Amino acid sequence: MTDATPALLAYLSRWLDESQGDSDAEAVLWGRVAKVSEEAGEAIAALVEATGMNPRLRPLWGNTHSYDDVVDELLDVAITAMTTAEHAVVTT
Repeated sequence: MTDATPALLAYLSRWLDESQGDSDAEAVLWGRVAKVSEEAGEAIAALVEATGMNPRLRPLWGNTHSYDDVVDELLDVAITAMTTAEHAVVTT
């Protein structure tokens, strides 16, 4: 983590909060935590497809994702989790 990371996370978290309007702070936090779980599910789905572990779809399309897709999804999980943690610290 660089010295700029906390400031960047705070900026991203504020930017996300601005899109929430007058939503209840607790509801926003619930939504943020749920989003982390959604992103993790997308990482798992990308891994399943990259490894060809879905025998139902493999004969139709082959592997529909690459390991680069898995990494991209994992980075989505990371940034979502970090901005959620920053949000939780600021609002609680």
